[in-house]
Amino acid sequence: MVERGGKIRVFNPEKLLGGMLMGGTRRRGGLGGMLSGGSVALGLVGVAMAAVEHYTDKSHASTGGAVPPVPPPGRLSGTLPPPPVPGVSQPPPPLPERGAPAVPPTTGKSSTHKDAVLLIRAMIAAANADGVIDQEERHKILSKLQSVDLSREEHAFIANELLAPRNLEEIIKEVQSQEMAREVYAVSLMAIEVDTEAEKTYMNALAKGLGLSDAALDEIHTELGIGRR
Repeated sequence: MVERGGKIRVFNPEKLLGGMLMGGTRRRGGLGGMLSGGSVALGLVGVAMAAVEHYTDKSHASTGGAVPPVPPPGRLSGTLPPPPVPGVSQPPPPLPERGAPAVPPTTGKSSTHKDAVLLIRAMIAAANADGVIDQEERHKILSKLQSVDLSREEHAFIANELLAPRNLEEIIKEVQSQEMAREVYAVSLMAIEVDTEAEKTYMNALAKGLGLSDAALDEIHTELGIGRR
């Protein structure tokens, strides 16, 4: 994983995302809940677990090797053609079969990691919408995340992101699909309570930048049990 400045970090962003989501939701949960110690609503626990399972399943699927197709009869590797029959003309040998196009190396796992990192950054960016992540709050968040058994690389990643959160434009630029747009909006909503004008402005701008329709927004808010404001 390449951070700002080109330094390479290797860690498990899916685990880290799960820890952040399971820490709670919104200001009484999510990143904010890490500060207050509030418990997570049962419905939102389901959302968090679904997100973790989603990325775990994608990661497992990406590591499975493709099973090669069974050759048709008569084409088995190492099988010799039958001997020619005397006096009978033989058909010309078959043309060599065109090989299947080379399969590019799978990028599923790296893509999964990239998506998880984006969601983590989206949560931190939302929590910073009104500039509330000060030094004391950063310390509390990092202390709370110790329960996730972070590696040094994971701890450093979060510390760096808290010191220099991505801005709205950077988050939107990384979103490559409508599915990811919905997930980015959802985790951003879970990270804050949207009770300040700055947070309302941020979430409205995020929804607009992600191209989410009113119907999609209503669905996300309903699923999370968070009313639109």
